[in-house]
Amino acid sequence: MHILLKILTLSALLSGGDVAAQGISIIQGSDGTSGTIMDLGGGLRNYSDSHGNTGTILDLGGGFQTYQYSSPHGGLQSGTILTLPAPRLHDNPPPAGLTPAPVLPFTPRGPIMPREQMAPVVPFSPSTPSTGTFNRFGSGGGAGRFGR
Repeated sequence: MHILLKILTLSALLSGGDVAAQGISIIQGSDGTSGTIMDLGGGLRNYSDSHGNTGTILDLGGGFQTYQYSSPHGGLQSGTILTLPAPRLHDNPPPAGLTPAPVLPFTPRGPIMPREQMAPVVPFSPSTPSTGTFNRFGSGGGAGRFGR
């Protein structure tokens, strides 16, 4: 129920422009609940709906509104809503003279990614020692510990 009240209030404040300029606004929630917001002047508005919930909305200026609701069952809820203005393109136009991103060709003439390069293979020669048969501390064999 509390979420429904927030949704109703937010939709009422954001729909139809300035509520104070309209005098009375009739709203309907997603569950079929209908309610009214009546402008009392001085930024003060009165809210009531078909379930018996009543409340006040106070416009603090700068897009801030505060609200307080009471239900017929004794529940009390309050909070603050910040309404942000819609961005206007004529106030902040995009910078002029931008260069667009380059368009790559649809069928490139060469490969997009270069092929992998492998190191050249060195041919084996008998003068090159191999790892299991040469020991700098002894003759060939490759068995045993180094340093003996």
